[in-house]
Amino acid sequence: MIEKYQLLLGTFCLVTLFGTGFAFNCYQCDSTLDSNCQENWDHSLSYNRQKYQPCNLWNAKFCIKATGMWGGVVGTHRFCSSRDLGDQCQDIWFPDHDRMYRACVYTCTADGCNGAKSWSSGSVIFIALFSALLAVVRQL
Repeated sequence: MIEKYQLLLGTFCLVTLFGTGFAFNCYQCDSTLDSNCQENWDHSLSYNRQKYQPCNLWNAKFCIKATGMWGGVVGTHRFCSSRDLGDQCQDIWFPDHDRMYRACVYTCTADGCNGAKSWSSGSVIFIALFSALLAVVRQL
């Protein structure tokens, strides 16, 4: 009976520990809806309100940053993707505008734009508590 609980607790600990480690995260925002979603920002600044968010897209492997014209406004859109859209820019001329616009798409997969979470203090505390509980169960 105790072995069954040990196996269950061990499995639960592993899922909790490694479940967050494999999460794919990207910045996800649209500058037309969020003024904090500009083309350029310093992710390390404390006042930056943008945070990584888990990708809720099946097979998401890429983070995309697209800059261009949406609804008559130049803006930036960041999102998750299951496809590599590459890095490319194109000059676009709108007949009713007096200038040319540059639209760009950037794709990334490296830490810093989609890094998996490191061990959080919550995960470490959780594992320590279950290790203590397991030691108590073994002595029963």
